[in-house]
Amino acid sequence: MRPKVLILGHTGKVGTAIRAALGPKYDVLGANSAVLDANDLAMVGAMVADTKPDVVVNCIAHLGEDACEREPDRAFRLNTLLPRLLADYSERQAFKLVHFSSDGVFSGRKRDFLGESDVPDPVNIYGLTKYMADVSILGGCERHFVFRISVQFGESDGKPQFLEKMIARVRGGDRHLRIADDIVSSPTYSADVATVVRAAIEGDINYGLYHVVDTGSASLYELVSAAFEMLGWRAEVEPVSHVEFPTAARKHPITPLRQEKLPPLRHWRAALAEYCGRVEYHYAA
Repeated sequence: MRPKVLILGHTGKVGTAIRAALGPKYDVLGANSAVLDANDLAMVGAMVADTKPDVVVNCIAHLGEDACEREPDRAFRLNTLLPRLLADYSERQAFKLVHFSSDGVFSGRKRDFLGESDVPDPVNIYGLTKYMADVSILGGCERHFVFRISVQFGESDGKPQFLEKMIARVRGGDRHLRIADDIVSSPTYSADVATVVRAAIEGDINYGLYHVVDTGSASLYELVSAAFEMLGWRAEVEPVSHVEFPTAARKHPITPLRQEKLPPLRHWRAALAEYCGRVEYHYAA
């Protein structure tokens, strides 16, 4: 019998990549907002109890630092209470739990790469609610993988995120973009994250907390500029400070991650080149 994997948020960027990575070897079930109200924790619990999965992969989160500042109750429910519920069910039903955390749990005061051994110090509601989930899962269930990830690029059946939005703007005729050059992270191809998830599900990685990022760091400006250079598209990308874009949430500007516990993944530029090749194919089709 094929292992049953329930992916919550299966049409988002990471969920889409995981579905592709698992393939026919697994019985993959997906749930997104079309069939599941993740704010209704009883509904989520009933789905997990009814499906009896071998693995639950939680890709649901209240994203956007400003959105979390405006809706702290929703952020707490989706980013903290939901993962805690899943940890409780993992203990009851003995399934593996894969959960995604964020570089947002760090303030960026270190101004250098941050490993699993660095102590989180969130500076906004998004980061705080994500860190509270980390703590709940690490202490709440045995069969857990908490993967901290950074800015993602990749294919998705759901809403576009940062890089995809910039690509769409240029495709729509916008030839001048103003991008922050002082927000530094570890850009990562969602397909690379998915390979680590598969290894975890297959038992090749011990339970625990891991950073999962492509090697290297880049500002948002460097990421966008590199993408358009690889695509060969003409666009003026102007570097500016993030303070040019007023936000409700306090920023954590320099939070590149490093993997202390896993073998290094490829450099983000190599991963971006592969992704841009897929973008070119998509628009040429």
